[in-house]
Amino acid sequence: MRSTIGSGRSWSRLTRVAPLILSGFPAVAAPTLDGPFTERQAERGQAIYNDHCAECHRPDLTGALGSSLVDGAFKRSWAGKPVSDLRAWIKANMPPNAPDTLPDDQLDPIVALILMKNGVAPGQTPLSKANAGGLFPEE
Repeated sequence: MRSTIGSGRSWSRLTRVAPLILSGFPAVAAPTLDGPFTERQAERGQAIYNDHCAECHRPDLTGALGSSLVDGAFKRSWAGKPVSDLRAWIKANMPPNAPDTLPDDQLDPIVALILMKNGVAPGQTPLSKANAGGLFPEE
């Protein structure tokens, strides 16, 4: 009897892999975009962002005097790059009138907010310099 799904070879491979997928076998688990930050950290980041960044980038991150932190151009410029690069760039360049002055306890929540506003789901671990190596999501 012939399968209408495809060749017997493909069907055979599917029947060997399907139980692993259904069992939640970690080797075939789908990757997640859970960020290296917590929801609480990103919420705290909104308050810090409002104090240090919103004047130029607006409270909703859409940009004013400063560029948008959530539009397609921003996402394309950071897509696939390490979050640590974004973090380091912000630390070295922002705010423009006092670069490299944001302490880590303010910088990390701001970066967490930017990640969350760009569609990265919060996770269980707060963002820090030590764990900011994940990649900014592709658009």
